Amino acid sequence: MDLGRNQQKGLSDWERRLQYKDMKRLMRWMGVCFLVGLVGCETTYIPPGPKADLAALAPAAIEDGFAARPSNPFPASIAFVRVQSPRYSNHNLRQHGGQAGTGRYTIVTAREVESPEQLQRVLALPQVAGVVGLNRMLIPDSLQSDQEIRQAAARLQADLVLMYTFDTVFFDIDRSTTLSAITLGFSPTRRITVTTTVSALLLDTRTGFVYSAYEATHQETLTATTWGSADAADRARLEAETRAFANLVDEFAGTWPQILARYAPAS
Repeated sequence: MDLGRNQQKGLSDWERRLQYKDMKRLMRWMGVCFLVGLVGCETTYIPPGPKADLAALAPAAIEDGFAARPSNPFPASIAFVRVQSPRYSNHNLRQHGGQAGTGRYTIVTAREVESPEQLQRVLALPQVAGVVGLNRMLIPDSLQSDQEIRQAAARLQADLVLMYTFDTVFFDIDRSTTLSAITLGFSPTRRITVTTTVSALLLDTRTGFVYSAYEATHQETLTATTWGSADAADRARLEAETRAFANLVDEFAGTWPQILARYAPAS
């Protein structure tokens, strides 16, 4: 009976070792499956949504456009307001938020590409009394025209509104097509460009008069390292939009003296 018990004990030890090995193998496979699941959540990068139609926000009737008059509010405080299509989204906003209002457009309140140095450059221009941004608490839920923006700017005592929108496009050079989704980790020889065009209108807060229109563009050819993750791909978007916005500020600063010469009252 002692021998039988020893054999039984030996068999139990072997079974326990086998179960231990099976458990380690199972845990290893579970870890692999977990990692695959994480990668599967980020196998593609979705480029940002479309720009806002700035022309559609202006008065439809020609007479209304001519009826608007400049109030010549110099020195002027300027509200910087980014608008996009009502269905706009991007990788960063999906993660962190930063939009307000819907209707014919949406307002992006997150400062993704507007650096303090650029805003300070505008503030340093002659006859500029201040530079402000709209807080989401001032933005109504329904956005149908430039009037909602001008009303919010008026509450901040902003005399002018610089309303701008980004149009960012990823283009596959080899296939000659615009991309609506980009597979991460693709062939390193594939050539893709990102082009950002930022368009803007400078409006009179009181009357809606358009003082000037602006447009600036930046394009980059992206390398294979850009597509290692969605975060890396979105950094390429942010870089293109940051440089396009810097070009817009250059154009704004360059034409500002002309606006003053035409509209600012003589001292």
